[in-house]
Amino acid sequence: MRPTLALQCADTEIGPDGICIPSTVKSWILTPAQIGLVRATFQILATNRDRLAEMFYARAIALDPQIRRPQLVSNMVTQRLQLLLALTDIVQQLDDLSRLTQTVAALARQYGLYGAGDPRFQTARAALAWSVERILEPGPDSAIQVAWGRAFDLVEGLLAGSVPLGRASAG
Repeated sequence: MRPTLALQCADTEIGPDGICIPSTVKSWILTPAQIGLVRATFQILATNRDRLAEMFYARAIALDPQIRRPQLVSNMVTQRLQLLLALTDIVQQLDDLSRLTQTVAALARQYGLYGAGDPRFQTARAALAWSVERILEPGPDSAIQVAWGRAFDLVEGLLAGSVPLGRASAG
């Protein structure tokens, strides 16, 4: 491992492939049962992918009207596909923290997010949580709602540490 990377991984663990994993993320790791619930209910979401994407983007635009950029509106088919591909990767990697960390860092770079405090991330999280709840209709405090909340927290925790990762110099 190169020293520049180690310096940029302060207060984190280094995964087996040299990826920084914020130490606080451990508190958000899902149990095997929660991962199973997220994966099982994701099948419902994937079956309703068009509805999910429509609801997500409508809610995101309602929360932040500045999102409504011409390229988003004119290329909605591509945007929907990218949303589903990103969610599929995340759901499949919930039990592989090292790969999930890489995926979240790549998504942060792709969308120009600057950490979990970025207002665009907060808007996306709120819009996605709202859409998931409307499609799955879990009861308050249900195991499904808790599992998805933990998954959102895990991604947010990884995103909080992903910008230094994504910009880490290979030295």
